[in-house]
Amino acid sequence: MPVSDLPRLQALAQQLAAAGADQDWERLAQLDRLTQQWAQQPPAALPDDAAVQAAWRQIAQAHGQARAACQLALAEAGARLRDLQHQNEAHKAYAWQEQFS
Repeated sequence: MPVSDLPRLQALAQQLAAAGADQDWERLAQLDRLTQQWAQQPPAALPDDAAVQAAWRQIAQAHGQARAACQLALAEAGARLRDLQHQNEAHKAYAWQEQFS
């Protein structure tokens, strides 16, 4: 059961951290879905094992960092698109002005 399998939980945390750092959005989406599946296990299935609880905290931290990386990449892409739109508008204005010269 993944919810308490310490090596698998630790591997998931490492993979989440790596995918976020590498900006591998497809892999991150897969890992996010896996995290959701594992997290939906009944709370009674969670052991009192401190190591497993620490692994879940690592997953939560890695997930938060990956989410922040996604938000940063989204903001950068949005800024780039706005720059391209402004350049396009400037080009159109210049072309329009040139037709009357």
